[in-house]
Amino acid sequence: MTKLIESLPDFLVADVGGFIRIAGHRIGYHHVVALFNEGYSAESLWEEFPSLPLATIYKVIAFHLENQTASNEYVEQCHEDVRQQAANAPATPDLAELRRRLAAKQAVGVR
Repeated sequence: MTKLIESLPDFLVADVGGFIRIAGHRIGYHHVVALFNEGYSAESLWEEFPSLPLATIYKVIAFHLENQTASNEYVEQCHEDVRQQAANAPATPDLAELRRRLAAKQAVGVR
C-alpha cells in the first residue's frame, strides 16, 4: 500500500491514516476501483458518482490499471478493515431492548 500512496497523482490524495480519496471530494479511491473491478464502465461510475467529472473517472481507472497489483491490494485492505470494524462493532439493541429502555425512561419521567 505504501508504494501506491507514494506514487499518487495530483487527482488523488491520502490522509494521515492512508485513506486515498479523489482530490476535492469525499469519494474514496477504493469505492471507484471496487466498482470498476465489478464491471462498471466509466459512464456507469459517473452515474454512481455524479459529482466526479467523467475525465477524473477515466484518470482514476488509468491509474488503477497502471498500478493494478498495488491498487487491488489497497482495495482488499480497505474491505478487510470494514469487515474488522463490523466484527468489532457493539451489538445493536433489538426491538424488545429498545422498548424496555423506553419504558424505563418513561417510568422516571424522562422524555
